[in-house]
Amino acid sequence: MKEIVKIRPYQLLCILCKLKTGFDDNSEDLKFKKILNKIKKNPERPIMLITNVLGSYSYQNPKNTKSKEELFRKKRDLDILRSIGLFPGAIMPARSIIEKIINSIESPEQICKGNIASEIWRPCEYLETKNYGKLKETIHSIFPVRSLQEREKSKKLSVEKMYKSKLLMIRPHHLMCMVCFSESKNEPILEDNLYEAIDIIRKNPEIPIKLIEGPCMICPPCSAYIPEKNLCVGGFSMNLRDEKKDIDVLFNLDMNYGMILPARQLFKRLFERIKSAKEICGYGDCKETSPEWRICGNVYKKYYEEGRKKGMGIPGIKVKDG
Repeated sequence: MKEIVKIRPYQLLCILCKLKTGFDDNSEDLKFKKILNKIKKNPERPIMLITNVLGSYSYQNPKNTKSKEELFRKKRDLDILRSIGLFPGAIMPARSIIEKIINSIESPEQICKGNIASEIWRPCEYLETKNYGKLKETIHSIFPVRSLQEREKSKKLSVEKMYKSKLLMIRPHHLMCMVCFSESKNEPILEDNLYEAIDIIRKNPEIPIKLIEGPCMICPPCSAYIPEKNLCVGGFSMNLRDEKKDIDVLFNLDMNYGMILPARQLFKRLFERIKSAKEICGYGDCKETSPEWRICGNVYKKYYEEGRKKGMGIPGIKVKDG
């Protein structure tokens, strides 16, 4: 298991602010830089948010919290936790927690503004720099984005490989994505290889499809794909949602990872057993219990249902309504 980095919420916010203001040479900033380097080296490293609280969450309390600044630190910790919908002791990948902070807290003034006349509630000295607002532009210094040139090259090579392959390797929920795409865009795009997979199947309905776990032939050019780790890092744990959708598709098809069926037979089974996107991509009840479990917007646009009626344009497939 990867080493868990324990840090207070206000300290993580400090690290993000200092990406622009710069780090000092004091012991706290040296600690911050060490944590930042760990996150840069492995953005999926788990982070545990700890703070000094009473009651049932006190099991995770940090040590040495008797300083005169502690009360304001605790206030900031709790304000941040409330803003991002987490709790003391929560553990998440660094990338996900930082995304939560950036998307939930517009300015450190929401958190760090105190009373300049008070000895207890003095505001953070770095608020005057006004650099936090530019954080979304600098976040790529922590989590680099794939270059357009790299993605275009990946698109070209992966598409060539797909058209030469005698076997398509697809993750289960992408079968439904293909159906939606056939109705919404149905043309090549840089972000994925959905169009190419559809085109191959329409031209050769008997091509075998192997259902695989994790990123598949659809994914190589995606901006959220990390080739060297074969990892999806889509916003707010997209990979978590996608894994549930994969498993739910397998459950409905009565299949398992590694199974192979001819494309026409596989899509016939899909259309017979999954009649709406709500069943899988809306979790059946269309309830979003947290940002990590957001519902795909295509659920409400009925692309899957329309594509299903047309059998995704695969020769030899006729779909019965109901």
